[in-house]
Amino acid sequence: MGLYGSSLPTDLHTATQEIISLRIENTDLKRLTEEQREQIRILKAREYGRSTEKRTIEDIRQGKLFDEDELHATEPPEVIETVRITKAVYQRRKRGRTSISPKLSRVEVVVDLGDTERASIPEGYELVRIGEETSEQVHEIPQKYVVIKTIRPRYIVKPVRGNGIATPDSPPRILIAPAPERILPRSIATPSLLASVLIGKFCDALPFYRQEKIFKRFGLEISRQDMANWTIAVATKLDAFIELLKAELLSAPALHCDETYFQVMDEDNRDNTTKSYMWVMTGGSPGRRVVLYRYHATREADFISKFLASYTGFLQTDGYAGYNAIGEKEGILHVACWAHARRRFVEALEAAKIKGSSGDAIKKIGMLYHHEKELRQKYFGDGGSGDAEAFVSERRTLVVPVLDDIKTYLDTKVQEVLPTSALGHAVSYALNLWPRLVRYLDSPDLTPDNNEAERAIRPFTVGRKNWVISGGPRGASASSTMYSIIETFKLNGLEPYYALRYILTKLPTTPKDQLESLLPWNLDPQAFYDLVVEDARISLDSVAIF
Repeated sequence: MGLYGSSLPTDLHTATQEIISLRIENTDLKRLTEEQREQIRILKAREYGRSTEKRTIEDIRQGKLFDEDELHATEPPEVIETVRITKAVYQRRKRGRTSISPKLSRVEVVVDLGDTERASIPEGYELVRIGEETSEQVHEIPQKYVVIKTIRPRYIVKPVRGNGIATPDSPPRILIAPAPERILPRSIATPSLLASVLIGKFCDALPFYRQEKIFKRFGLEISRQDMANWTIAVATKLDAFIELLKAELLSAPALHCDETYFQVMDEDNRDNTTKSYMWVMTGGSPGRRVVLYRYHATREADFISKFLASYTGFLQTDGYAGYNAIGEKEGILHVACWAHARRRFVEALEAAKIKGSSGDAIKKIGMLYHHEKELRQKYFGDGGSGDAEAFVSERRTLVVPVLDDIKTYLDTKVQEVLPTSALGHAVSYALNLWPRLVRYLDSPDLTPDNNEAERAIRPFTVGRKNWVISGGPRGASASSTMYSIIETFKLNGLEPYYALRYILTKLPTTPKDQLESLLPWNLDPQAFYDLVVEDARISLDSVAIF
């Protein structure tokens, strides 16, 4: 009897065939074991590796590239990857404390000699001021809420004595000043309170229930339901504003697109546990940048395809297969992302026993970023010519040899490595997307990666950790509107609180055909000064504020 209870073959031919079969099986098992060990090394690298190469949960869930891992119970904790291409340069830190911002108002407090010190001066001597010593500290004034009571006197028009009396045919006239135009006429919230609530949630990631507690500590009773209703009402008022941002976005020569999941309650014909998606698109021209968020119930590409139905230009995305059909539409040139390709090689590097091969690929890709940084500084940095055509020409001259070197490396490795290995996946991914990976050379508006869209979607993912779910489709749509406006303000260098407050103040009295005057690039930050003055006047506790 054999080791496992079966008889050993008695003839040479059968024994030879069985040995061959066992060797094949042993080879397959070794390959499977090595693949599993490689996967374990990748998971360990995600969990314990250097922070510069760890990936976010958002990275992990990007389509085929990231295998939807976060949808399973064994998701890794969220960490941040920073692609470091150039070597850090040491800079000597200046001694001393960082100066306090000159934008803050100053209140001078003079601490002078008291009577005792002055009395100690001997007779025949006097004090002569020769200078002063100053120091600055920051003082906080706690949040303060003031009720603006608007009084509109009512008048009756009556005849002067002896000049006649009112008759049934000519009843007395009642006159009263028209009510001021407000963004939410029947609400207790002024633009300043609305801006505070909306910035709190959509910029600072403070859920409404936390804001509710903060308000209560300062003596103000505002429910989270009120804040949710205000958000939906304000977002509805901003629909025309969003359409202008959309028109500006779709006129851009290049767009970046990304998406992320979140949970929306009470969607039609869907379970509350089903994942919905927030899509983000960003683009524009210098000084006119737009970030636009749009909520959709699914990750299917038909939504973004309809959104971009009239768009012509470059579309840069990650490797999610849903974008493939969009990229094939007439007028759209689909561009892939080198950062995503690079991450595949980073994973292979962490998983490999021998580090050389994947490291070579990472270094080659690093040269693309090196040239990109140097050329952008040369042409578009301080003192640069701004010549886009010259930039594209020189970039092509420098980068094409690097791309040829990477392509040769990929063509060689695809023949040498197992397709199922981490390095094999990285090589296949890059080769499959190669025509799109090199397309960024065609436009000065494109960089090697889609990081602009990933940066744009980051505020939403940070907020999602705090508020977890959206109460319904109306709330999700309102959230997309508020994120769009606030992030567009930030992208154009505007302070979001005062910019939003200014918009909410001016919107009710701005004719629809003049709405473009409120777009971020048409705003003068000095106009926000009036709001600061208004705050200062109200804080004086004067009865006659206006």
